[in-house]
Amino acid sequence: MKYIASISFGKDSLAMLLKIIEKKLPLDEVVFCEVMTNDDESAEFPEMKEFINNTEKLLKEKYDITVKHVRSEYTFESVFYQKKQRGKFKGTNYGFPMTLKAWCNDRLKMKPLDNYFKSQGNHTRYIGIAADEPKRLARLEKNELAPLAMYGIDEEQAKQICIDNNMLAPLYSKFKRIGCWFCPKQNLKTLRVLRKEYPKLWEKLLKWQKDSNTSFKIRYTMQELEEKFSNEDFQ
Repeated sequence: MKYIASISFGKDSLAMLLKIIEKKLPLDEVVFCEVMTNDDESAEFPEMKEFINNTEKLLKEKYDITVKHVRSEYTFESVFYQKKQRGKFKGTNYGFPMTLKAWCNDRLKMKPLDNYFKSQGNHTRYIGIAADEPKRLARLEKNELAPLAMYGIDEEQAKQICIDNNMLAPLYSKFKRIGCWFCPKQNLKTLRVLRKEYPKLWEKLLKWQKDSNTSFKIRYTMQELEEKFSNEDFQ
C-alpha cells in the first residue's frame, strides 16, 4: 500500500503534511498539481510562486521530502482559445468557464491528479480537509484520509500550525482563501485587491473578456467590474 499526500501549499494541506510528519503516519510521496496560465506563466500569484519554491526547499532540507509536480497537458489559455465544435457558439472560443461548470478546475487540476493517482495502483490518499468542513469530509472516498479531521484540527488551528512552522503563505494577509489568480469564483473583495495590487494581471483579464462569449462572473463581465470598481474609487 502506497500513502500519498496531495497538497496545494495552502494552509490546510501544509498543516496536514506537518501533522503527518509529527504523528509519524506512513508517507511515501507528496504530490502537487501545478496549474499554468500558459506554457511560460504559472497560475499562482507571484508571491505564492516564490513561497512554493521556498517551502519546497525547506521540506527537503528539514524532512528530506521532495514534492512531485504533476501538470495538465492543457493550460488555461490553450483551453480558453480552443474553438467550440458544436452548438450555437460553434467556432468561437471556449472563453471564461461558467462558474457552476468550471472546465478549468476539471481539466487543469482534477484530471491530471486523477490520472496520476490511477497510475499509482492501490494507494491511500491524504487530503487537507479540516475538522470544521463537514460537507467536504462527507465526500471523502474510501481510500482517502483527512488527518486534520482525524486529530480534531479546524481551519484556524491549521493556520496556526503553519505560522508556528514558518509555512504560512504570505497571500493570507490579503485573501481569506488562495488559488489561481484568474479564478472566476473569487468574491468581489478579492477582485478589488487583484485590481489594485496586480494591475498587469487585471489587464489580462480585461483582454480575455474581449475574446470571450461568456462573462467572467455570472453577474458581471470584466468591463462591468472595471466600471464598478472605478466608480468606487471616486466615492
